[in-house]
Amino acid sequence: MKRALILASLLISSSVFANDVDPNGFEKQHFVTSASRSEVVADLKLAQQQGQLPIGELGVKAISQPSSKTRAEVAAEARASVHGYGELGQASVE
Repeated sequence: MKRALILASLLISSSVFANDVDPNGFEKQHFVTSASRSEVVADLKLAQQQGQLPIGELGVKAISQPSSKTRAEVAAEARASVHGYGELGQASVE
């Protein structure tokens, strides 16, 4: 009988906590801005001009100089290379 009572109380209490959508009260807090929109835009332009913003997911800039190889040279180099594939990393020479 005690086990059933303990189990029932645990199930009821867990459902009460599960229904609490915002336990920390974040919905009641108001956002206070520290800078105006024009200040943020000015900061963004300055950071872009100074190159401080990362580009892409890794923050790597694309190569800006043109390639010295022709398309046929790159294709021939890719065909001649040895590369791994699949889960075992088996080598393939094409």
